[in-house]
Order: sequence, then C-alpha cells, then structure tokens
Amino acid sequence: MWVCGPCGKMTPNTAVFLLLITSSLLPASSAYFNVYISQEEIRKLMGINSSELYYVREGVVNTYAMNFVVLLSPQVSDLQFYWQAVVRHPVTYMWKIEYNNMDAMLPPSFSIAKQGLLPAYPQSFTVNFHCTGQRSAEIHVLLQLNVSARKPKHQDTSITFRRNKICYKTVGTDESTPRNDSVHLDLDPSPGTNYLAIGSAFLVLFLIIFCSSLAYGQIQKKTNTQESLNTSYTSGAYAGNPNVFIRMNSVASGSYATIASLRKSSPSPYATSCVTTDTRGRTMHHIYAKPRVPYYASAQLTQLPQLDPEERLRRLHVPRHRIAPRSLLYEGTFGRIYKGTFHSEDDSRTHDVLVKTVSEEASRLQESVLLSEGTILYGFTHQHLLPVLGANADPHLPPLIVYPLINKGNLKRFLQNCDSREEQYTLLTPELVKMATQVASAGAFLTVQGICHKDIATRNCVIDERLHVRVTDSGLARDLFPGDYHCLGDNENRPIKWLALESLTLRTFTSASDVWAFGVLVWELVTLGQQPYAEVDPFEVAAYLRDGYRLSQPLNCPDELFEVMKECWRNDPDARPSFVQLLAFLDEFSSTLGTYI
Repeated sequence: MWVCGPCGKMTPNTAVFLLLITSSLLPASSAYFNVYISQEEIRKLMGINSSELYYVREGVVNTYAMNFVVLLSPQVSDLQFYWQAVVRHPVTYMWKIEYNNMDAMLPPSFSIAKQGLLPAYPQSFTVNFHCTGQRSAEIHVLLQLNVSARKPKHQDTSITFRRNKICYKTVGTDESTPRNDSVHLDLDPSPGTNYLAIGSAFLVLFLIIFCSSLAYGQIQKKTNTQESLNTSYTSGAYAGNPNVFIRMNSVASGSYATIASLRKSSPSPYATSCVTTDTRGRTMHHIYAKPRVPYYASAQLTQLPQLDPEERLRRLHVPRHRIAPRSLLYEGTFGRIYKGTFHSEDDSRTHDVLVKTVSEEASRLQESVLLSEGTILYGFTHQHLLPVLGANADPHLPPLIVYPLINKGNLKRFLQNCDSREEQYTLLTPELVKMATQVASAGAFLTVQGICHKDIATRNCVIDERLHVRVTDSGLARDLFPGDYHCLGDNENRPIKWLALESLTLRTFTSASDVWAFGVLVWELVTLGQQPYAEVDPFEVAAYLRDGYRLSQPLNCPDELFEVMKECWRNDPDARPSFVQLLAFLDEFSSTLGTYI
C-alpha cells in the first residue's frame, strides 16, 4: 500500500513504488528542448557520483521526474540547470515563480532573464534561493517554465519544478538585513522541518535518475529513427553573456543608454541566439517583449548542408531558354547585371528578375568566381536576404544567375543618388536606423546558420521603394565597385576598408568580422554612401587601425548610433557585440528616436 509522510510528503517506500509504476505507465510528453542538471549538481545535492538528470531530453518530458519535490537543505542556496533548444527555429521561454513565505526567503532570482530565447547550444543558468534569516520555515517553491516554438506542429509546453527550501532563523542578527545561509543557525527549527524528509528527498532524487535512464533507453529507440534537429554551429560573435538579448534602459532624460553596456564578460564558446519570421514573412515577437522588439529569421528556411559550388549549381540549374536578359542595369570591366525575365516552372508564369552574368571576354577564373560567390546564399530564405532563383552554367556560354528584381536596385547607388538628389527621397535618421536594423537581422540569421558573409557593405545590398533592404552575395562586386577593393601585393582584391583588423592581418573571418563590416555599413548609411577612410592609403589601413584610429562621427549622426559603430570596431573580436545584440539595440533605439529628436 502507499504510505504518506507528514504534510503529504512521500516516504521512500512510496517513492520507489511510484517510480516503478510511472516509469512504465506514464506517457512521454513531447517538447523541443533539453533541460537537465549536471553530474556536479547531483554530487552537490546528494553527495554521489551519477549521470545527469534530465527533466526534458531530446524533446521528451520526463513527466514522472517532474512530479517529485526536491528538498533543498539550508546549506544549498542555488541550483544550476542546463538547457538548449533542439529544433532549428527559435524557441521562446518565460519563467514564473510562486512561493509561500516571503518572511523566511527572498524572491528566487535567476542568472538569466526571466523571458527570452532558449539557447541553441547547451548552456547553464542558476536559480538562487537566499534565506532572510528572520524565521525558520520550509518554503514551497514552484518554478514554472513556459516554452513556445511558435510553430503549428509544436504546441506550447509548460513544466513546473517543485522545490522545498529549508530556511533557519539566524541567531543575533538584525532581522531587517537578509543573510546568507552559511551563518550560525538556530538549532531549534520549526516542527515542519525534519532531517528524515531531507534523506527521503535524496533517495527519491537518486531513484528518479535511475528510472530516467531506463526510460530514456526505451525512448531513444524511437528517437534514433528521427532526423536529428540539433545544430552545431559555434561562433566567436556569440562568445559572451549567456543572455544575448540584453535590453537597454532609457535614462530619465529620455536619451538612450549606450551600447557599451553590451560589452561582454566571461567568454563562452556557445552561441545563444535564434531569430525568425512567421510563414507569411511577417516579423514575430518575443512573448516577453514590447511589440517593437522582434526576432528575425525565417521559419521557411530549408536547412541544407554546406554545399560546394558544383553541387549548388546542379541544384540551381535551369534551362537557358527560361532566362532572358533584357536591359543592362550595371556594367563593369567584365561583369554585367541585367533586368530580364525568368519563366518559372513552379507557377508557369514569367517574372521580372535580375540576371548576373559576364561578357564573352571574361576568363574562366572570373566565371568560376561569379558562380561560386553568386550562389553562396543558396538554400536560405529570409525576408532580408536576396535569394537565388536559378542558374545556368553552360560551359560554352557565359554563366547566368537569376535573382528577384528589387526595383530601387543597389543600396550604395541608391544612397549616393539620394545625396545627389537624383532620387526623390529625403532619408531621415529613423529610416536609416531601420535600414541598419534590417541588415542586422540578416546578419543574425546568417550567424545562426553558421555562414560568414565576409563582405557586408551597402554595395552588397538592394533596396525597394518601401525602403526594405536585402543583403545579397558579393558576386561581381569587385568588378562593379573597383574603388572599394584593393590588392596589397598578394594578387587578391579585398574590401580593405571594410575588413576587421584580424581579417586584414591574419585573414581570419568570423561572425565577429562581419560585425565589424556592419559597423562600416552603418557609417555608409549615415553618410549616404561616402567612401570610408577615403584619406587613408590602403597599404596603411592595418597600421591605422592597429594604432586605434577609426572613422569619425558623421555630421548629424546621433551619439548612440555612433556608439554602435565604435563597439563594432573593437580590436578584440570577442568584445564586439553580436548581431542579435545589435538587432535588439537598434530596434529599441528606432522606437525611441521620435522622442530623441
């Protein structure tokens, strides 16, 4: 028969019986994330060496483990958990806390934000339980984790961790001052506290671990047949605070806090961000954020492995008769960009498109570079990336690469035309900040996908009449914008004045170097397409940067926006903000510009 202890607590006999029954009878709940405690945490709680205890493993909720209460002794003031999302699209979370005795214990606190995005890689966080020392009590704590993947096939998940914290009244202390649990204690605790319960809780925890391992062995047989949803990208751009969505607070004057507060500490090898839009291309919002703070990427992404150029061309191949270049838009030494038409077999319609190609005088090397660079974004769908629609690489004719037509064309030329009044647009700071935000969203998306662009600049963006910006590949950019590329005696044209210091000197490219280039792009936006470091010889740029010199603040550029640029140009790649941090700041800054101005 089942035996219950005082106040409804289960005795060890009850726990053993329930675990044996529930491990075989309770259904496995479906989720899309992992939550577990480590071997070290088990050792701290129970004093034994054991494997991790998973509450949610490979998307399966350990329902019987969630049903048990873990007792925290007076000496245990914090718990450490590990978690990660196990799907490729963003997963939002929100914590709720309930506890019943505010006199005996301070509100539980987290080392992470109580709401945000689950990390894409295993990451730890702690929950702190600090007693006030004002009275002895056993506090019942409920930690509720609400998780949403915002995908029709993934329902929202809610799990509750039950913890009972033992607090003792301290001797000879000021009751108005909260104390750490390690001070001298009153050895006459309240009747509700007994050490038998502590021992029982440790036994229950041990049995949970044992039964969880057995249950997972059965579940694994099923999950091993499914395609793994884990990602394995690691980026130096995310080495920093685990909570990459750091929110900036406005000061009393209404001006915005500097992005310098985003500087990172305690570098971590794990990226922690995911961003998305819904299936209709609309910006989605965090469940915890103001409506102004979206997270960007695409739920429509087709996850593909990193393909070599030949495989990309094979998948993109379309017959040449379906591509018709019409009118010449841009021309370089050998590169050509046409406005043309493309007959799609998907909908049997003819669409207006951009066609990249080369002249018949182009060399084989120039053709291969176009095909390699012009298809690098194949397979990725995002509202601020320009997709590749198709390609033809007939060995006897110039190659053709097809893209959607964006009516205002190249962003750099558009900015310069606005400056010369050739375009009927008067660009204001809020519009420029929104453009930067859109590019940051594309950068965040590429980082999550493990892609380093290596040439983020206004010349590699396009813009439409609604001022919506899309990042493109760098195909033909060297030929169409020769003044932006320089050869430093190494027979390679590079965008010297957009490159990070480590890219210039060590040829190292990461998401952090893309962030540097993004800072230069923001400078281009504010100056309407001016040339960065125009007065600096390309051969002297590396020494110029090494000595600490950077682009000066443009006229009429808000201080906060210039702080963004300067943070992007920090020498240490790990000290630069991530694209997700930049995205959060710029979106919030954009919403405050009305009062700022």
